[in-house]
Amino acid sequence: MAEPKILEQKCPNCDAAMVYNPTLNKLECEYCGTTIAIPEEDLVQSTSSRKEKDQALEEIKPLPVYNCLSCGAEVLVSQETGALTCPFCQNNIVLTQQFSGTIKPDGIIPFKITPETLSKEVQNFYKDKPLLSKTFFSESKMGKVTGIYVPFWVFDCEVNGALSYNGTKPGASYRRGDYIISETQHYILERNISVNFANLALDASEKLNDDLMDSVCPYRFEELKPFDIRYLAGYVADRFDKTSQELQKRNDQRVLKSASQAAIGKTTFGYGNVSLRENQLKAHMEKAKYVLLPMYLFHVDFHGKSYEFAVNGQTGKVVGNLPRDTSVETMYFLKRFILAFLFMAILIFVFFVW
Repeated sequence: MAEPKILEQKCPNCDAAMVYNPTLNKLECEYCGTTIAIPEEDLVQSTSSRKEKDQALEEIKPLPVYNCLSCGAEVLVSQETGALTCPFCQNNIVLTQQFSGTIKPDGIIPFKITPETLSKEVQNFYKDKPLLSKTFFSESKMGKVTGIYVPFWVFDCEVNGALSYNGTKPGASYRRGDYIISETQHYILERNISVNFANLALDASEKLNDDLMDSVCPYRFEELKPFDIRYLAGYVADRFDKTSQELQKRNDQRVLKSASQAAIGKTTFGYGNVSLRENQLKAHMEKAKYVLLPMYLFHVDFHGKSYEFAVNGQTGKVVGNLPRDTSVETMYFLKRFILAFLFMAILIFVFFVW
């Protein structure tokens, strides 16, 4: 097996490992402070098409080990790993063939949220959570935080076609003998649909939770930059292992559902007993691009259970599951019930007794 091509981001002055600093938008040496600018360029997508990227994925061989150039240690890596830190000498490593040639990403959004400001974003997420256990802050344990560039396929597509519904409206009412007769008018409601969708992101990693990844979105794609391998320094990065073809069906289902939900309110407003009569909507994929998006991942352990969290590395949006304390939940709803009861009692007293 051929040796993987390895790139180390080394400081030109002291030979220490360099990392990408989101605040400076530069590579920075954490030892001597040397910085190296990453040139701003117009976004130029890779020359390979999405079909060529999909085909190339099938030809990639596993990379079971690599030899760190700094300390010589052999480190196991997964087939998708493209950037990591050597666990022995802490040197930042990029396996360049994971992000080059046919499978080079079409773009990257660099980290904006720094590890120093990450805790603030997480604390803001915890605020105003009335059902959160009171002992969560003192008894929970936050695991290692990993800054990772997650592979995504980003789709532009169009939905068009026609929808039709059955609906009713009340008609005239009149008396006939001992009976009151109410008429109901029946309608067929039709609407032609044409909707464009842009920058719909779906994660392209088998090992990540799709619901969690969907919740971290959206990203601001106007800040998408040309892919530069130097942005990966100091972070973990994975290559995609889901092809665009595999994700297109899921994307089509999502946009068809969104278009239908948007149309039904406008089409059936003012009508009752609405039911779908016919759905002729079709999704047409216009283009797909492969990009790397920044994210922090970590787990919080609390009372024997592990809760998964993710933070959007560009916007700071935090998502994750929080434990619910049944006693806190009971007291919360009991207080709300008592307050509502007291409010109603005051109203009754004012209007009927005062």
